[in-house]
Amino acid sequence: MKIRNITFILGLAVFSSLSTISALPAFAQTTTEVAVVEAVKTVENQEFFKKKYRIKGTWSLTERDGKHFITFSDDFKTKNGPDLKIFLSPKSTADVNGKNAIDGAVNIGVLKSNKGSQEYEIPADVNLSQFSTVLVHCEAYSILWGGGAL
Repeated sequence: MKIRNITFILGLAVFSSLSTISALPAFAQTTTEVAVVEAVKTVENQEFFKKKYRIKGTWSLTERDGKHFITFSDDFKTKNGPDLKIFLSPKSTADVNGKNAIDGAVNIGVLKSNKGSQEYEIPADVNLSQFSTVLVHCEAYSILWGGGAL
């Protein structure tokens, strides 16, 4: 297969809908489906949304050595509080609140600091496609600081 054909197929993965991909020949489907999966593995410099408190900075979702990580930027900053944890929630940014934040959510760690760069490994058994938001949440008092849309 010529490099030009591979480039065309990978371009389709990024710009085509899944219905278009399913119409491609079998060899192209495999190539483009892999490219689509690869495209969602890295989400960079996403802003946080505010629920109770403002969260400055950005966050990123990256893959390294087959593991996924959520990383908060150097300029991350929020109000300090008790029992702050990082969760992945299946709820959308519009639907999530302090009372339902942990319903169906996965705890990925205690907030390491209320400011500065930090990284959280996502457990290997977590299917990221089942989650919509990354949350900073006070579990003890059911107060949702805020988060970011996946």
